[in-house]
Amino acid sequence: MQHKMLKLSALALMVAGATSANAAVYRVVEVTGDSSVADQQYYPEVSNDRLRQNVEFYGEAIAPSSAQNCFAQSCNETSFPLAGESRLGSEGVPIRDEVAYISDNLQHIVDRESLQRYCETRLGPNTCGDWALTRYYGKGYNTIDATDRTGIGGMVREQESWNNGYFANTTAMIEQSGNTMQPIETFADKSEGYDPAVTGVLGTISSTQSNDSVINQIIDDTGSDFLGVTTGAYFSNGDRNARQFDKRGFVNLGGNEVRLDPVQGNAMTQNAGQSLAWDSVTLSDGSRLVVGSASFSPSKFDDEDKVPDKSNDTDPGFSFDAFKSCVDKGDNLAAFFGTKECQLSVFANDAVFWSVDGTTGAVTAKALADRVDGSGREYPAQDPDENKRSFQASARAVSLVQGKPVVAGFTTDSVNNGVGNTVEGDYYAVRAAVYEPSTDFASGNEKWERKIIPGLSIKSDDERKLVFSMATDINDNNMVIGVAKNNVAQNRSYTERMFVYDNAVNASAPTFLNSGVSSLFFEGANGYPAAINNNNQIVGRVDAESINQVEGRFRRQRAFTYAMGEIPESAALKRGDVYFLDDLVNDGNKGGVANQFRIFDASDINDAGVISATAYKCDGGYDDLSKDSFCKGGQPGSERIVAVKLIPIDAGQSPSVQTRPQREESIEREGGSLGFLALSVLGLLGFRRRK
Repeated sequence: MQHKMLKLSALALMVAGATSANAAVYRVVEVTGDSSVADQQYYPEVSNDRLRQNVEFYGEAIAPSSAQNCFAQSCNETSFPLAGESRLGSEGVPIRDEVAYISDNLQHIVDRESLQRYCETRLGPNTCGDWALTRYYGKGYNTIDATDRTGIGGMVREQESWNNGYFANTTAMIEQSGNTMQPIETFADKSEGYDPAVTGVLGTISSTQSNDSVINQIIDDTGSDFLGVTTGAYFSNGDRNARQFDKRGFVNLGGNEVRLDPVQGNAMTQNAGQSLAWDSVTLSDGSRLVVGSASFSPSKFDDEDKVPDKSNDTDPGFSFDAFKSCVDKGDNLAAFFGTKECQLSVFANDAVFWSVDGTTGAVTAKALADRVDGSGREYPAQDPDENKRSFQASARAVSLVQGKPVVAGFTTDSVNNGVGNTVEGDYYAVRAAVYEPSTDFASGNEKWERKIIPGLSIKSDDERKLVFSMATDINDNNMVIGVAKNNVAQNRSYTERMFVYDNAVNASAPTFLNSGVSSLFFEGANGYPAAINNNNQIVGRVDAESINQVEGRFRRQRAFTYAMGEIPESAALKRGDVYFLDDLVNDGNKGGVANQFRIFDASDINDAGVISATAYKCDGGYDDLSKDSFCKGGQPGSERIVAVKLIPIDAGQSPSVQTRPQREESIEREGGSLGFLALSVLGLLGFRRRK
């Protein structure tokens, strides 16, 4: 067997040793999470010692900036609070997904087998069995007996909650002082946050934290106002544990905790439907406009694949006949919440907005636009061709463009089968969209028109080209960023291709971030552009290697930034520059703070240039300055996942880019020079969603 031989080239070592310890473009500041989340009551099979060893902290949003520019003047490390979350174990389905992994508008990803099928057909590595087991049974599951429940988190915990209760895996946190994040409360933590008619049927709210929560945006520069998503808490009546809904959006504004409910639909939709809050702006009248998605109709209940398969080795014990009956019980709260299978209810969701009064907390909710095609025909909740796929749409981001809000996200479109001009089509597909204000737009009479972003065709001739496309962010310049998921493999990967769309000029097609933009965006690279600020600077994550993912392993990813526009007063970043953030924090000092981090995801950026991100940390520093250095020789458990923010080094300190040296290596196919933690979590992180 070939041994791993890792060495830095002599030239790389000379360069790394000769550079100034102060030369970098950003400095890394760890925002420490409150570790008490690992001391909470949890399932008896998992000790608190294991929780403390496995707790991870993620950076998700950064406070906005008004006039400050950290490239021009030195910024304090605590000037811009960061929001993030703690995670104890794996998610079955990410809490931020409107439907599982965006692609599942059949809503069939409900058990271990369907998780594995999704991985094999949409992700492709030969480790899909382990990926699915981790998603289902939890992080660190027993590889000899996965059913012993020693895994942390996982889909199975939610499915067994009826009898066993539920303990939170994910807790929203926000930076309070001294670069530390503290857990926050939402309406879902308290029984008074629910409708009395519903709680009267559900019973008594759990005395332990039984709801997951995340923050998607910080609204003000102090960090006191924010918005996000929470799952419903579990209530007990002595015989079972049930919750009102899977997840709901919320906004904390001026001291008011506001629950953002579905805007329409029958009693079942209103009571049990989901909503997500993604972004917001302040309108001219002072009201806060929050955008996201919300349920408007139940999905198809006469569909056995929406129920976990009893052939699984755990036999979750759900009855398909009982599940089918839930749609008829929506008006009868006692019957609906008294039926275990009704906890599996799923819905068709549309893009919505909520107008929130910052003083009173009063909220008005509406759909963003009519669900109609170019001929004025309404798209139904279910695909009229198959009657199984459900309509899915979401407003992922909003910005004020010339004083009016413009929204970016996705919608559902019937892709015509070429037989006449009919609504029926081959695919009821998720497509990237922009919602633009109509000519009679005014506060109180808000109306948008939906526009599917051109140049992102779902199919070519009779062959499906894309699984989905969606916009992830928009700035005040009307520049939209997003991602399009390939249906067929490209360079041995089911590629998620990043794009930029200039909505200001109504471009005929987006510009893909490919090798024509930068060599970092190689052919077949998976990427996710998370945010764009008003200087047209983009941050996100992208594959850092081109090994085969289809029938291979998950690729290592790293955070990147693309200076698509001029960065005012920047002495190092120029228009057109694309870099891994690891290169921009490198100061050439092996024993310095920066060498303790390798940044694998960037989630947000404000106009001051401050970035929220998540990194692997090696306490004391990685073994060398290379991009893919070992931590302590590759010792298991030597790395951990932490939230960080990156603050620009101002021009007065002569910042400069110092690309990290590349290893010369001869390695086994499965190992590489990745740290052990990096290898174990790549498959869990790959398709995490946010604005």
